[in-house]
Amino acid sequence: MKAKAVLTASDRTIARVEEKYLITKQEKSALMKAVSKRLAHDEYYKEEVLSLYLDTDNFDLAIKTIDRPNFREKVRVRSYNVPTKSKEVFFEVKTKLNTGKKKIGNKRRLVMPLKDFYAYIDKGQDLVKIAEKASGGDIQQMQVARELDYLVKYFGLKPKLIIVSDRTAFRGKDDRGFRLTFDENLRFRLNKLKLEKGGEGEKYFPNTSDPKHSIIMEVKTMHAMPPWFVEELSRLHIYPVRFSKYGKIYQLINERNKK
Repeated sequence: MKAKAVLTASDRTIARVEEKYLITKQEKSALMKAVSKRLAHDEYYKEEVLSLYLDTDNFDLAIKTIDRPNFREKVRVRSYNVPTKSKEVFFEVKTKLNTGKKKIGNKRRLVMPLKDFYAYIDKGQDLVKIAEKASGGDIQQMQVARELDYLVKYFGLKPKLIIVSDRTAFRGKDDRGFRLTFDENLRFRLNKLKLEKGGEGEKYFPNTSDPKHSIIMEVKTMHAMPPWFVEELSRLHIYPVRFSKYGKIYQLINERNKK
């Protein structure tokens, strides 16, 4: 990935309706056979996605994710493929709002070299100044930096967990606001909390009662889900689930710690 130093308006803030599904390889194959002609490869079509989550010592943000209040947030650093310290990564806050009928996700993010994130989180350098330099003085980027800095300091956030997956991503040919992703081979680690250390980790199966449902499919759209996609989901009996990679893996870690 080569991230942009100056983000477009759509890159800075992403608000969309999101749904998740746990599916089998057979279901993925059947679905893609039916809809592939309507899809194009995403900019990050086939990537190893590494996410470093920041939380309190008690994992308060993870617990909030599990409790599912109407509003919740996560703070993380994301890289597409293993970065070097000079490679640009996304430092972002992701919020989710449940309105009853819809789950609306909103993501605000900075783009900066990984070494600059470490300068902030490890050495206490000024995040707004880092964002100003990285973005060429972009006002919205500096506002996102202020929000992230506030959250980190208010909650006392620090690197706690890395989650990695192998992702395949698509966009609608006729609707660029429609995005479809498949996350497979999920793994995590609580040590070596540096993204440049690679994608190794303990494997995690999203559905322990039925490991065949091991693929996390996520649909993200700016509008209503396309009718042609809804029809195929119905035909294949694929239904949405409540699932958070971060929340579920924290639950596993917490249960182990109780034993």
